[in-house]
Amino acid sequence: MRTTDDLTLKYGLDARLTPGQTVVYGLQHMVLFTANSAIMPVIIAMSLGLESVAISEMLLRTFFLCGVLSILQTRFGHGYPIIDGPSGLWLSVWISLAAVTSAMGGDLAALRAHLEFGMIVAGALVVALGFSGFMKHIAKLFTPMVNGVFLILMPVQLSKSFVAGMLGMVYEGSEPDMRAFAAFWITVAAMIIINIFGTPFLRTIAILLSIAVGWVFAVGVGIGNFGDMAELRSIFVLPEVFAWGTPVFDPGILLTCILGAFLLFANVIGSFLGMAGALGEEFTERQLNRGTVFFGISTMMTGFFATIGFVQFATSIGIVRMTGVASRRPFYFGSAAMIVLSVLAPVGMFFAAIPPPVGYGALLVLFGVIVKQGVDHLKKAELTERKGFALGISMLTATGIMMQPFGAFSHLPAIVVPFISNGLLVGIILAIALEQALKGKTNV
Repeated sequence: MRTTDDLTLKYGLDARLTPGQTVVYGLQHMVLFTANSAIMPVIIAMSLGLESVAISEMLLRTFFLCGVLSILQTRFGHGYPIIDGPSGLWLSVWISLAAVTSAMGGDLAALRAHLEFGMIVAGALVVALGFSGFMKHIAKLFTPMVNGVFLILMPVQLSKSFVAGMLGMVYEGSEPDMRAFAAFWITVAAMIIINIFGTPFLRTIAILLSIAVGWVFAVGVGIGNFGDMAELRSIFVLPEVFAWGTPVFDPGILLTCILGAFLLFANVIGSFLGMAGALGEEFTERQLNRGTVFFGISTMMTGFFATIGFVQFATSIGIVRMTGVASRRPFYFGSAAMIVLSVLAPVGMFFAAIPPPVGYGALLVLFGVIVKQGVDHLKKAELTERKGFALGISMLTATGIMMQPFGAFSHLPAIVVPFISNGLLVGIILAIALEQALKGKTNV
């Protein structure tokens, strides 16, 4: 066994396991894949105006990309067993874009086509950046203060959606429903209880277990089902390219996608360094560049396959710490299992039926933990008065934007509306710009 400062590994990255061990540990990865990848596509699909079959197919495309992109990153990118899956930042940004589009009388179908184009171009730019070798300089911009702002603002921007989910008001014209309220808080309670009292493995799949508890309750009180299999056109379905139609250029959406991909470097770099630290390895510049290239490829692929943008999941670090197994072989098995699931239409229809209050309840706890991580980053920031200016101005500006009605931005030029109406993007850009502008050697 190999011992690092804080982790004893049973199996290193290149360890050969028995077939039985590979299957068992691989299935653990698959369960974690599913737990982290099933909720966000369903939530964003509803916001983008998709119906049940389209939601199911989007979910299956997400599963497909989870498997494919995770294998590519681990084999050719950063080299670590880190899951690629739906990003909370993209969830926040896309929900905001959908809300602004609806408030301004826009067409959600057109927005979906604009997002395909935006993600493809944004991903291509990230790929070019990875090949340029310039990432080592960009990484320096994502300081503890900037990361703290990012991790706090992301859940704050989603908080309005959480409350709508809690009240069962996720559809236009819907009214508060006490059954939805109960399902929401039962899901939250289940997730908290599992995280406090569950075994280490149960805690890693707390999302999946809490959804099961809330889902059963929702079905029992008449506000949910386990998927209408009668709507299925076939048992097997292959992932469709450009499922939302031909990509269409929109300058405002393109700018927003580029900024979103750039700002996700904070999450990407944190995941890379976190896994390297857990393994007791030094993360090299070569790994950073290759990881960036494949992060760009993953962004492009989500545009081609019409699904929410991806990022590396730091929760993979928890699996390695819990099991002591860092071997890539079980990870490849779990990734391949996700690809197999992605062609089974009943699987997509089943997960697409997650009741919105249940999904939002699980996300509330998940993003609540992210707030705590943001506070931890701010503690590391050694806030001087100069940094305090940057922190306060960026946070207040961002939250002020989030509090405005979406129609407030309707008279601005169309090219800037998607960006300027998004408090999360504005806040992070301000945090980076102000921290760099107010740099100084003194504490004032």
